[in-house]
Amino acid sequence: MSATIKITAIRLSQPIGELYIGRVPAKALIELAEADIRRITDREMEIMSGIQRNLSQSRVPQIRKYIETVDASFPNSIILNFDSKFLISRPEPLPNACNDDSLYCFEVSIDKNAFKIIDGQHRLSGFDGAKVNNFDLLVAFFIDLPVEDQAYLFSTINVNQTKVNKSLVYDLFEVSESRSPQRTAHLITKALNTDEDSPFYRRIKLLGVAPKFDDEVLYKAPLSQGTVAQRIVETISSDPMSDRDIIRRGKQIERTGSEIEKGLIFRKFFAEEKDGVILRIIKNYFRAVAEAFPDLWEGQDNPLSKTIGYGALMRLLVDAFSVGIQKDDLSFEFFSNLMAKVKENSEEDELMPPTFENFPAAGSGESKLYGKLKEWAELD
Repeated sequence: MSATIKITAIRLSQPIGELYIGRVPAKALIELAEADIRRITDREMEIMSGIQRNLSQSRVPQIRKYIETVDASFPNSIILNFDSKFLISRPEPLPNACNDDSLYCFEVSIDKNAFKIIDGQHRLSGFDGAKVNNFDLLVAFFIDLPVEDQAYLFSTINVNQTKVNKSLVYDLFEVSESRSPQRTAHLITKALNTDEDSPFYRRIKLLGVAPKFDDEVLYKAPLSQGTVAQRIVETISSDPMSDRDIIRRGKQIERTGSEIEKGLIFRKFFAEEKDGVILRIIKNYFRAVAEAFPDLWEGQDNPLSKTIGYGALMRLLVDAFSVGIQKDDLSFEFFSNLMAKVKENSEEDELMPPTFENFPAAGSGESKLYGKLKEWAELD
């Protein structure tokens, strides 16, 4: 007799039919379920079978890394279809203190074909090879649900998903009491937008939307909170999730000494909990930009003041920082002299003042603008 597993589940009734909600250890579910990948099953007629998309090989390692963090959680269910031929016996109702007749025990043969994954194949695949022991997963499973209903359910779940606003994601790090690159970037971004001496004062859309009070727009901002914070994170960490996990475990952020060469110019300050220094350097640099190009900075109809300009300038900051740190000078005066050189060298260039025609908002516009800024700054 093949090995079996018992699953306690609650029966639910919904318009599509009955389904069950239960708990299964992740390591056991790996042995019980697989995805029904959509594929060609007839070479001549190109007949298709299956409902799932192909597994993204880039997402699985990211999920596995998350699973191994100290506070990983998947509170949402993996949706499955159970093939009843792998049921050992008729599900038995379980007695319980609430006299609820919807609680059942299923005894299931441990077989890769027992369940087909309708939604959640990437989450489950992340557990394959993950260094984690006690991790229970919430499952919602139908029994012998027709393939057409499985396909409809999968497509409905995924086509209607709304991607979470990146600005909101960063803003929620303020709630956390643990240090992380994301939280530091959020707090710096917020300070840049609210400090009256900041070149970014009221230039950032917190939560990614125009700030309103009683339906009145308080000010127009060319940059989103998520955009600004993400670029700051990139100067602190190449793996912010792992850094957060290290700190949560009470360990110290390791440094190799080659961070600046990798563009992680603020990693040293973050590791030493000197977030104020990061804020001051960013203010010095962008104040120099604003004073060198006041019309472009104040206007919101040109690439320099928009997302591509911010991205290009942050990339230039990495180059400028490398020079300034060697001189032990990251003052406003240092950056001001650098921007004066940029302004002088750009005045005769046909690409100044920059336009969206020359530096498109999508595609290569940021890289092109960064290349010109670096050329004018003579940092090649």
